[in-house]
Amino acid sequence: MKIHLHHGYSRLLALIYQRVVELRGWVLALMVVVYSIASWILFHLAGETGLVGNWVDFVYFAAVTASTVGYGDISPATPEGRLIAAFWFVPGALLIFTAVLSKLTSFLIEGVRRVAEGLGSYEAIAGATVIIGYHAERTTRMVNDMIAGDAKNDKIVLMARQKDARVPKKVQFVHSERLDSHEALARAATANAARVLVYADSDAETFNICLAVREINPEVHVAAYFNDRSTALRAEKFANVDTIVSTSTEMLVRAAQDPGSGAVLMALSSATDKSTIYSGTLSERDGARSLHLGDAISKNGATMVAISSNDGDGPKFAPFPGLLPSGTVVYYIAPTRFSAADWLRISGEAS
Repeated sequence: MKIHLHHGYSRLLALIYQRVVELRGWVLALMVVVYSIASWILFHLAGETGLVGNWVDFVYFAAVTASTVGYGDISPATPEGRLIAAFWFVPGALLIFTAVLSKLTSFLIEGVRRVAEGLGSYEAIAGATVIIGYHAERTTRMVNDMIAGDAKNDKIVLMARQKDARVPKKVQFVHSERLDSHEALARAATANAARVLVYADSDAETFNICLAVREINPEVHVAAYFNDRSTALRAEKFANVDTIVSTSTEMLVRAAQDPGSGAVLMALSSATDKSTIYSGTLSERDGARSLHLGDAISKNGATMVAISSNDGDGPKFAPFPGLLPSGTVVYYIAPTRFSAADWLRISGEAS
């Protein structure tokens, strides 16, 4: 029985020693409290009423002494108090202050390192645009297009498996070996994101990422790039994803049949060119006649090209229905995106 008690006592001492050596936060806090109480008692016994008569003065004296500032406006007045300060308080205060400063510095450096390596967490960010997947030649262009297409789109989080990804300025970076990891997606602010763009290395990976994102945030708008149309259709059906399928061959054929059309299609897909395609949704209180709405949009320097509703049939082109119900998405070509005030004025003109 004694052997077991001795063994348990030794393990407890070893554990306490390990925690002290590691300078755990609770160890430092306990050291500060115990040291402060012991120092206050010693100065009180020495008759240092000027130091311990007011707790604010004692804390101020401790902080000035520990930081080696030494203003001298408060100091021990009795011989006993000066001896206590010289052999107990000053060495102990310097030791604890150095330990706390070292721990704080280590914590800050570790935090910066984790962020730089993509191990930080941005779960508290709401309304961000999350980009999942990295391509050296395309990601920067995607970020620039998003910012150009919406000046308010300044909260962007990039999630990638490449540690050496060239992250554009003001873009937060999250690293993960698995892009469909729930833990990494949560760190990338997916749960409270405004929109998610998926551009992975393969259609299978993109599909899995879309499902994982939808599990974390059932309401977020997800746009994903696919090479295969059938996989894209499955993603639309099972993950409610807005898919983009590779159109390089189609654009090549169009450029051959209609000279210059390829350049026009490229320009309309980029927010950094003079005009591009945007969309806006008619509010619940507004229903507008399409001809009047088209005229109103034209007056604002834009061109109405298509509409879509929730019937799942995709975009519809002219001729448009006579009456557009609320919730209709209107697609238009314009130099810049219409603001909320612009849509309010357009809806007023079209009513």
